[in-house]
Amino acid sequence: MSSHSDYPSHIPLRTAAAPGTALVLGLVLAAIGVAAFFLSPDERAWSAFHFNWMFWSSVAIGMVMFAVALHLTNARWAWSIKRVPLGGIAFLPVSFVLFIPMMLGGKNVYFHHWLPHGGHDPVAADPILHEKAAWLSFPGMMIRDVVALLVLYGLAFAFARHQLRADVHGIDGAGRRSFAYGWLKGRPGASIEQIAEESQNRGLFIGVILALAFAVFWGLIAIDVGMTTLPHFFSTMFPVAFFISAFHSALAMTALLVVLYRKPLRLQEYVTERQFHDLGKLVFAFSVFWMYINWSQYVVIWYGLLPQEQNYFVLKFHRPFAPLVLAAVMMIFVLPFFGLLARSVKKVPGILAGFAVIILLGHWLERFLIATPNYWMAEEWGTIGIGLPEIGVALGFLGLFTVCYTWYAATFPALPSPVSLAAQGSQTVEVAGNPKIATI
Repeated sequence: MSSHSDYPSHIPLRTAAAPGTALVLGLVLAAIGVAAFFLSPDERAWSAFHFNWMFWSSVAIGMVMFAVALHLTNARWAWSIKRVPLGGIAFLPVSFVLFIPMMLGGKNVYFHHWLPHGGHDPVAADPILHEKAAWLSFPGMMIRDVVALLVLYGLAFAFARHQLRADVHGIDGAGRRSFAYGWLKGRPGASIEQIAEESQNRGLFIGVILALAFAVFWGLIAIDVGMTTLPHFFSTMFPVAFFISAFHSALAMTALLVVLYRKPLRLQEYVTERQFHDLGKLVFAFSVFWMYINWSQYVVIWYGLLPQEQNYFVLKFHRPFAPLVLAAVMMIFVLPFFGLLARSVKKVPGILAGFAVIILLGHWLERFLIATPNYWMAEEWGTIGIGLPEIGVALGFLGLFTVCYTWYAATFPALPSPVSLAAQGSQTVEVAGNPKIATI
């Protein structure tokens, strides 16, 4: 490593092998998810679909936002891991496609509080809902949410394109022309250095727009998919808590993927204790921040005795959901806080990965608790907890995420190319040469 740069003097070109085993495993898990969905009672099947979509979509878009944060802050410490969170873009098309059947098929489960049913119109009979009637229109909700996802995911792909354009120069030089090269290649006649500089500048511009769009549009999704499942509830902190959870779960997923891919891709020289330590500090810090945001939402409602807002927490603090609330807080905040407090612990890949898994499970429970207690009518649909329907559908989403991410890892280089780093101002990166691609 250079004494005056965070970048090494030479960077190999490596991608993962073709996703054979991982592809088969992902497809098997996806099939299990489909079977679990169709074999479960309708209410539990749609409930599981609902909160699993929120969780996995939050992880995917949150990973892209972590990549945006690294780019906008020119985080030189993270140069060797910055392509890992960018892989969240691979799941976004699946997220968008699944959003439509989730909303259309399960609307009478999630939104039965305000959708007409059985000849009854709840909005007309409720003064509060009547005041919200313009917002509580299902066609209007679908239109604004689809537009929001198209804009947000479209910006994410535009950002990813400019992050990866210079990286595929090495793939082309190694004789590997693929979808990646065809999608990302620059304008005819431009040198790779010009393409890298252009992408660096456009990535900064798009990144700023995407960061603002994430706050606005993912907050909008939070309101429509989460808050309107209890339409009397209102909290200006709810969208903030929703996208902070997305970012925190993305940090945990990134840490887990870095640990999983580091050894197979022979990245030990480039992903060192420094990267694990800094990742651990981020995971730790956002565990505290997640608790701060959620406490800020709760404490105002608690001491203010706000009548319409209290029910949101009352529903969660009674059985059967109360033990799950405690478990989520333990897994997202308490265990990571004490477990990652020591400096040395953050540097151990296996321990960091273990806490990442715990945090991800905690956020999975949190997504279950955000909405499910709001619309579950025990007297009509029976009891609910975490059982085979919820776990089975979760495995299906895990399978789809696995297929998407392993395709990304096999298609794009694991490390930024020398020209990508050189465009950020480094003077110690070798750009010349004809690299040979290395796969696992």
